[in-house]
Amino acid sequence: MDTPPHRKRVKTYNIPNHAHFLTFSCYRRMPLLTNDCWRTWLAEAVREACERHTTALWAYVFMPEHVHLLVKPRRETYDVSHFRKSLKQALAKRVVNSLKKERAPLLEKLRVQERPGKWCYRFWQEGPGHDKNIWTIDKAVEKARYCHRNPVTRGLVKDPAQWRWSSFRWIEMNDRRNAPLNIDPWDERLVEDTPPPLAANSRSQWHH
Repeated sequence: MDTPPHRKRVKTYNIPNHAHFLTFSCYRRMPLLTNDCWRTWLAEAVREACERHTTALWAYVFMPEHVHLLVKPRRETYDVSHFRKSLKQALAKRVVNSLKKERAPLLEKLRVQERPGKWCYRFWQEGPGHDKNIWTIDKAVEKARYCHRNPVTRGLVKDPAQWRWSSFRWIEMNDRRNAPLNIDPWDERLVEDTPPPLAANSRSQWHH
């Protein structure tokens, strides 16, 4: 039975108008995010979660064994853990179903015993990961740049522009071609629960 000696408890603070810098890892830090198919599925899961939970994506990077997201909930009342859980479950289910269909040997490495008599497959490391509240634009810029430097720091590429699976080209180079994910405007205003008819067209332009 694969049971960690302890499980970290991550406190989430759902504070109106805060952004969140989220980090979560693949199971046992295995490099599961190394093929474009699964990374594309992850991008789709992120975008679907953003739409479902009225959350803006400000920056991101997909690394081989972990993910960083800088997100900004658009509503005053929100729960970022629901956003995080929905996207992680969506990708895990899709990958596991694909592995089952292919009868891939990797599936056995993801199999864990939750309790006697019950087994499951785990794509993500157990627990929510890390969640850091961001309440200034300067700190948000710092975290976005951290995302963009990550592949260079790890020695995966020599220049952040060479790593397709991050927001660097979109943010720093204004290059939208073949972007895995659209980056939302860095608009700090909240969306009203019942917006007036013209509110949907009142978003200000994003400046970085």
